[in-house]
Amino acid sequence: MSAVNLSSNARTGLTVLRNVAEQMSTTQNRLVTGKAVNSPLDNVSKFFTAASMDTRAASIDSLMDNINAAQSSMKAASEGIKGIQGLIKEARSLTSQALTATASEKANVAGTADVTAATVVTAASPAPAMTAGQTITVGNGTTTATYTVVAGDTVQDVMDEINGTTDLNITASIKDGKLAFESAGNITIGGTGVAGLGLTAGTTEFKPNAAREALAKQFDALRSEITRIAKDAGINGTNLLAGDKIKLALNEDGTSSTTIEGTAVSAETLNIAEAGASWQTDEAVNDALTSLIAAGDSLQATAASFSSNQSIITARKEFNTSLSDILKASSTNLTAADMDQEAANMVALQTRQQMATTALSIMQSSETTALSLLR
Repeated sequence: MSAVNLSSNARTGLTVLRNVAEQMSTTQNRLVTGKAVNSPLDNVSKFFTAASMDTRAASIDSLMDNINAAQSSMKAASEGIKGIQGLIKEARSLTSQALTATASEKANVAGTADVTAATVVTAASPAPAMTAGQTITVGNGTTTATYTVVAGDTVQDVMDEINGTTDLNITASIKDGKLAFESAGNITIGGTGVAGLGLTAGTTEFKPNAAREALAKQFDALRSEITRIAKDAGINGTNLLAGDKIKLALNEDGTSSTTIEGTAVSAETLNIAEAGASWQTDEAVNDALTSLIAAGDSLQATAASFSSNQSIITARKEFNTSLSDILKASSTNLTAADMDQEAANMVALQTRQQMATTALSIMQSSETTALSLLR
């Protein structure tokens, strides 16, 4: 099939229309995307520079999830500390109430034999002449200390055995030249050698102060709650009050990072012991008060550490947000289209298209007229 030959004027008109159509397509794309550079063909340098900025901004934005999670964990830990501080404050109030209540008089048992710490228990004189193998038992109802007489031992050995027994809570000493026992609980004396020290087998009951007992139970309840609050202060599997730590990247390549060190918090780690001897003595209450003051100071130091980390992370979060915005704005400025200019171009191209179409129509009309004359 032979090709159709066009006149030079028709060919020129068609070329103009094709060029105008291509320019209109480009302008329409710019108007739709808002970008003057949409591919490397538009501008290699601007395209890849903008792409690099967008990639870095996306990497920085991805850090924000981890930063937000770390802030949530620190907030949960801070709220936990606040709750524990409130319990400590309440517990200190209980100690004040206990100290205003009358302290119970300790149970006391004293022998009748005249002795000193150096008195040899098996000596004939002036000691009671105890026999090797005899025993003295001292108990509180749950724990018992047993001393077995050994030739040459002294009264000090007897006292050491009793005072060294764990959880016995009975103090042996020399008072007014007699061997004496004192306790904020019952004292039960027994054994085959009790008579040798002028002691009488039997139980001396301790009469506790009911008000102090009740306050001690409240204290122990608060103490247990301290541990529970610390245990529940975690979020998303991380609990800074359980000793967990968070390593947090602060920039996109990880060269800048910080580690948030957690602290294991519980009644035990804060050295808050159960109410000793049901707070029947001022010493036991004052010991509890001392431990509460120390625990409060420890929690304050932990809170200060979290506050410092929070300041660092907040500052970095604000910086990263600003940097990401700058990168995005710079990328947009490199590739953005001037919408006013593109709109004006579109109007001009539409006008040019209409003119080219009209011109092509006129040229076609001229050729048709010439053909009719030939006929």
